[in-house]
Amino acid sequence: MQNPAKQRGRSALRARNVRIHHRRTSVKLEPAFWDALEAVAVREGTSVNDLCSRIHDKAAGYGLTAAIRVFVLAYGWSRRYDAAIGAVPVGNLPAAS
Repeated sequence: MQNPAKQRGRSALRARNVRIHHRRTSVKLEPAFWDALEAVAVREGTSVNDLCSRIHDKAAGYGLTAAIRVFVLAYGWSRRYDAAIGAVPVGNLPAAS
């Protein structure tokens, strides 16, 4: 069975503009990743733009979209910012809390 979004010629990804150190860029993520990234920002008392800037700095040449996915997954796994940012860009999950 084919994905309904693909049947209509649309992607499940959603593009949003984020600011990386005051420079605008477009990032495409699945809606669940955007929701999770927003929840992390609220929990950490910061903005999505600030989180993306920190993730970008840590990714150091790796793809930003993949780095954001790794960060969100690691944060959901550990519930700790330091553990999640430490997983970028390597992709190894931190110890579960």
